[in-house]
Amino acid sequence: MTAALLAIALSAQDLDVALTHRDRAGTAVVDEAAGPEERRAFQALLKESDPLRRRSLASGFLNRYPSSWLYAQAHEAAAMACFDLGDTASGLFHARQSLAVYPENAGLLGTMAAVRFNRGEVAGAKENARRVLELLDRFPHPGDVRDRLRAVALKIDGDAPVVTRGGKREPRSAWAGSAACRECHTQRFDSWRQTGMAKMLAPVDPSAVIGDFTGAFQDRSGAAVRFSRSGPRFFFELRRAGGQWDRYPVDYTIGSKWQQAYATRSPDGGLHVLPVQYSRVEKAWLNYWRVIDPAGSERADPSGFHRFSEVTSYQRNCAPCHTSVTDESGFAEAGVNCEACHGPSAAHAAGTAAARSFTKMDNRQAVEVCAQCHAQSALREPMAFPPRYQRRPYAAFSRKGFYKDGRFRETTFIVEAFERSACYRVGQAHCGSCHDPHPRDPASNPKSLKFAIDDDGMCLQCHAAQYAGARHVRHDPGGAGARCVSCHMPKIMNSLMFQARTHQIDDKPDAAMTARFGSTESPNACLMCHAGKDSAWLSAQLRFWPPRR
Repeated sequence: MTAALLAIALSAQDLDVALTHRDRAGTAVVDEAAGPEERRAFQALLKESDPLRRRSLASGFLNRYPSSWLYAQAHEAAAMACFDLGDTASGLFHARQSLAVYPENAGLLGTMAAVRFNRGEVAGAKENARRVLELLDRFPHPGDVRDRLRAVALKIDGDAPVVTRGGKREPRSAWAGSAACRECHTQRFDSWRQTGMAKMLAPVDPSAVIGDFTGAFQDRSGAAVRFSRSGPRFFFELRRAGGQWDRYPVDYTIGSKWQQAYATRSPDGGLHVLPVQYSRVEKAWLNYWRVIDPAGSERADPSGFHRFSEVTSYQRNCAPCHTSVTDESGFAEAGVNCEACHGPSAAHAAGTAAARSFTKMDNRQAVEVCAQCHAQSALREPMAFPPRYQRRPYAAFSRKGFYKDGRFRETTFIVEAFERSACYRVGQAHCGSCHDPHPRDPASNPKSLKFAIDDDGMCLQCHAAQYAGARHVRHDPGGAGARCVSCHMPKIMNSLMFQARTHQIDDKPDAAMTARFGSTESPNACLMCHAGKDSAWLSAQLRFWPPRR
């Protein structure tokens, strides 16, 4: 939360650590305040060095601004102040409140682990310590902070597995290309060719173009685009700020299922993404960047497209997840090919045993493969496999990507949401537990679900059948309310102009969070169906279910 030294002496168990939580990247945390009074109150809290006064200011802030974006940070400040004062019980309470919103706070988790260890809560301390080590590997931290946190975590749990980084950079000669897989894996290859993965980028094919190239588009900002077709060729015309029109051919399509974007070659050979996309859901053109970007987004302004700048560059912004075997010079194959998931396979295609197999991976290794593209915060290393990489801190992203209760709002964070779930952290679930990247029915199963007909099967393959019974679901059998996903994977994530299910799978309706932040910033699965009810009704109803664990 601050760059000030947050020290806590833990001499009772010969454990002494000073933990520092660095300033947020990108934008200052205080910029999340809703107004000048809230900003001043939070700044006063940040500047206060006396722990007794800091605890008082934190409590006052939380009472005065209970639905603030800074809820987690204020509880963190209160927790550290309580620890400084020796009030560990209150400190742990505030720490848990903060971590309920932002569970990836390694500094606070490390402090919590040390406190719990000194209190004799060894099992809980070890659980926190292992989580710290995982987060240190995943997110960048200043060297001194990382070293201190790692030392404390390993002292608490010396048996914690040591994370080793893979991801060596492979030469182009190590990659065979998808065509090399077809002869031996014909059925899977043919299925993959029909999936959205194979069509993430493709040379323009009239039969695959979903956009309506017979009209024009203009949004409320005045941005104007005209579309046309001449035989097998498609064109965009974009108007500059001065009124001049520029015409561009569509050379590639991007996407095939719910939305499609279009790219053109610039005179220097670069590939640039046209700013207006066609939504199959809306059956209309839309300026998608204006929908999802913060105000003032440069790439959302079609009038500047003629500059072919970095913000429209396919190579810069899209290539790592829409093409295969990318490096500074370009890409080897359009679309997400076999090796994007299975790794460089030239040696295997020549007759050696496969170097990697999903059947031999643990769930974390398997998820890392999918996270190359399905984790918004991923920082990819070109041509590296297996894909081990760090993530951008969540504070570096616009608040539009999150709800105030801490959950992810955008499907671009779908792996991050899944990694918060107990199914992943405690169990052995991975993306392939529910999805098949080369299904038998790719045309009718665009989400590649293994349990497309009976989605309860996703959960019941691990959980006892009793959880599908009336005693647990408390809804009429066969109705939407009795489905596992209705309560534990509500449709609260923004996708390509439709609502998708959260993948924080053990999500449970939380009346307290909804009461604090409101349904807009803390959507609730129960209230999404029982729209006429409020959080008081919800709180009363939830007493009939077993307590949250």
